[in-house]
Amino acid sequence: MKHHLLPLLLLLIAIPAANSQEQPAESRPLTLTGYGFYDTHYATGDNCGGALMLDWQVAPAFTLGIGAEYASSNRISARLTGQATLLTTARQQRLTLENSYLWRHFPALNLQEFTGALQVGWHARHIILRLGLCNRYIAELVQRSNGGQGTVFEPMNVLFAAEGWWHNRLLPNQWNIGLRWSNYNDFVIERVANWFFSAKALYRLPHNTDLYAEVGIHPVGSLNLTASYDGWFLHLGAVKTL
Repeated sequence: MKHHLLPLLLLLIAIPAANSQEQPAESRPLTLTGYGFYDTHYATGDNCGGALMLDWQVAPAFTLGIGAEYASSNRISARLTGQATLLTTARQQRLTLENSYLWRHFPALNLQEFTGALQVGWHARHIILRLGLCNRYIAELVQRSNGGQGTVFEPMNVLFAAEGWWHNRLLPNQWNIGLRWSNYNDFVIERVANWFFSAKALYRLPHNTDLYAEVGIHPVGSLNLTASYDGWFLHLGAVKTL
């Protein structure tokens, strides 16, 4: 339990510092993101579903996010995230601290997974870098030869993400394209050696709406067990700033 509480305590320490920062440029109270996805790979076959996320700017430098995902063949997921801006430069570059909690349920396996993560991020004009740690608790896993129930606890895993964008991400542009390398996405966290590679695109419409697309490859497998074959995925959706 102490391992799960540590990220939350660190975030509570960071909130007063975040509230003292000036409001970043182009910030708005609510952002709604929704997308559908198609995912296929050697181990689990075809999979499709959708995700919906809401980000609420509670304070000028603190944002609270909630989200949920449904995948047709293997999981239901929910996420809670808090992001504090610790530093904003004169060029609007930001240093952030993000605390997140992910719950995933695998109905066919009668399995639940809980992950707590803490990461720092650097948001610059053309790059976004993130690095952090997480722990994972897997419950109701049948792991003994006699059929008994058990649990698995993974006390430490590294999170990382690196994004590069063609246009300045801190200023609005009608379109933008980027590349991402990481070991996680919105509702999946792999071990540090299992990577996602993807290309992303944004297209701005009137009334603070962006069309969103992402296509990429990722490791094959489930429950952080992988083979030497990669699968691929496609996300299509929209981002609406309210």
